[in-house]
Amino acid sequence: MSPEQAKVSTCTTRCRGPLCGGEKTHGLRSGSTDCRTCNRRRIRCDRSLPTCKKCALKELTCPGYGLRIQFGQGVASRGKLTGKTLPVLEPAPLAAAAAVHTRDSPKSVTPGESSDSRDDGLDASMLAGKSEPITVPYTLRNAFQPSFDESALHNPFALNLDPSSYALSQYLQGRPVRQLISYYDHVVATVMPWVDGPENPWRTLMLPLAMHSPSLLLAILALSAEHYSSRSGLPWPMNDGFVSSNYRDKSLLLLAEDLRTEVSEHASVARHARASGILATILVLCNLEMIRSDSATWRVHWKAARTITRRWTAPHLASIVLDDTCRFLVKEAFVYDVFGSSTTFGDDDQIPGSVLAEEDAQVFTDWLQLIQEVTCAERWRHRVASPSAVSPGLANMRVLQERFDYARNRSLEFSKTLDFGTAGLRSDFAVLVDIFHYAGLAYSFQALLDPQDFAPAIETCVSGVITKIANIQNKEAYQHDLVWPLFVVGTQSRFNKNTQAFAEAKLLEVMKSTGFSNCYPALEFLRRFWDSDPGVAVDWMQFARQESSQGLHFLVI
Repeated sequence: MSPEQAKVSTCTTRCRGPLCGGEKTHGLRSGSTDCRTCNRRRIRCDRSLPTCKKCALKELTCPGYGLRIQFGQGVASRGKLTGKTLPVLEPAPLAAAAAVHTRDSPKSVTPGESSDSRDDGLDASMLAGKSEPITVPYTLRNAFQPSFDESALHNPFALNLDPSSYALSQYLQGRPVRQLISYYDHVVATVMPWVDGPENPWRTLMLPLAMHSPSLLLAILALSAEHYSSRSGLPWPMNDGFVSSNYRDKSLLLLAEDLRTEVSEHASVARHARASGILATILVLCNLEMIRSDSATWRVHWKAARTITRRWTAPHLASIVLDDTCRFLVKEAFVYDVFGSSTTFGDDDQIPGSVLAEEDAQVFTDWLQLIQEVTCAERWRHRVASPSAVSPGLANMRVLQERFDYARNRSLEFSKTLDFGTAGLRSDFAVLVDIFHYAGLAYSFQALLDPQDFAPAIETCVSGVITKIANIQNKEAYQHDLVWPLFVVGTQSRFNKNTQAFAEAKLLEVMKSTGFSNCYPALEFLRRFWDSDPGVAVDWMQFARQESSQGLHFLVI
């Protein structure tokens, strides 16, 4: 390579032109458009590279100035799937492997109608919207050349799996892939379960599964690269212009192929084994899209996860025994759905708590099932416009307290079997159980009881959440678990500036710590709610419904 070529390849700006003279030749306003964060804040963006300084001064995550991928809902027009929908990317021909990117706009993404639980087909949707195609080469060989010191990764629970011992495709055998897998193993996997440990299935089950599922492995590589970028504020060291989206796009191509194959097969143990990679890929992609706050594609993958889960757990498949990996994936899909359902409206297609059998029970299982039951009851009551539509077993403060007490005790009992590594982490986990106990009560009282009559009880629960959060000693280990409880605090802070400041500061702290910025839209929702007229929307759920009807959606997980 000539000195001039070397100079071009090391430029970290977005020009990549043949006449590029490196970073020093680019002015601060070399970005082509203002970043979306500055647009939302209604201020002029300085367009610094790699990210704008105005976001940095406010400790906000700058999404940059590039194009955003956006998915639209497709409907089959012929064949046995006519009229059916499923939000899964339909790939371009493999020879071209073209991925289409569009500038994301919250109002431009309209979620499709929910798939019927009896639907036996999976359809593939097309990328929609006006866009300019960007060709993604079929091969990803030598995509990354990371420069971080792998010896600095010291997670005692890491598998340190050797990809070379598996029969992977040639383009997945390079050093960049090994380093991204190592980063996932040591860093990313730690924030996926409630608490990290030697039995963390996001590590012990997902990584071995990825060695036999190319779509899952590629999704993990994309997640790792994007997480590194989010945490460090720098792009993953790369070569030839490749970024994490290349791994993501290739994963989506393979996922669409797997889905078409899965649709054509009959229910069997072998089919479930192959389908494990499909649901695992979708769940990883869900988490990938949660890293960047301006992405709306999590709804696409979430709906796909719902459909797969319902198919696996359909009554007529009761005789099919799911293996440990399948059961773990169903539980994780349910966890995602519980939190996702609690803050989204106009969609009554929740995964029922009945998908989890008693043998699937673990910490927070009973709590999650109860929250999903409360959410479904609230949605039903709103749909029929009758407070009496809620079962007396739920629309009763004493009964709710008893059921949440039972869930808390079960979580504490299950936690005794977990290996936390230290007594301090075990003690903090008991505090975390109390945090979710109080947050769950506050959410349920708001959803099913008269908020005016039970305002003192709700306020007591919110105070309990705030107090318990302050009691956690090992904050880094549990930061990722606090998003939903902090959001609940925010929903009950409309007239309290102090709790508003607490919720806002803590949500920003959590995002900075974890590298996942998905709750920026939720925080912006809270700010709008705090400033809204109580005469127009009496509570946060009514306000969220109004915004949902305008195409404004957010996810809190």
